[in-house]
Amino acid sequence: MSPARRWFVAALLLVLHFALHPLWSRWPIGPDLAAGGLILSALQLRWGRAAAFGCVIGLMEASISLGPMGLAMLLFSLAGALVGWVRHLIYSDSDYATPVFVFLGTWLLRLAVTVFVVGDSSTDALLVDGAAAAALTTAVWWAAARLVLAVTR
Repeated sequence: MSPARRWFVAALLLVLHFALHPLWSRWPIGPDLAAGGLILSALQLRWGRAAAFGCVIGLMEASISLGPMGLAMLLFSLAGALVGWVRHLIYSDSDYATPVFVFLGTWLLRLAVTVFVVGDSSTDALLVDGAAAAALTTAVWWAAARLVLAVTR
């Protein structure tokens, strides 16, 4: 997928997240499209800019979820910086590596937010709900990427 299409998919995921967040905010398993959009954007950026972008996304996420702002901003900026740094170690331009980045990044970010922000550290919330939400986020990313590929051909 070309970089322009990746940017469009990342922007589409972020718009969908902030438009549809009230619908699935009460569900234990819901897609975290802000994390997916951050990870896709961080794959295109250097680690410093990815951290700044993650800080902005964390601020926006904390403002709609009424959680603690500083910690959410810190976790999102750390996630952006980590993905921006790890992409140099792993060949991240592959269409096969991107779903792995989206799944693992979303799951790890969800685990960190669950432990540090929410404070719920039950095994069910950490392992089952986080993995299911990451799988759902990856499925939504895949559908959005296929839609963008179909429209831009």
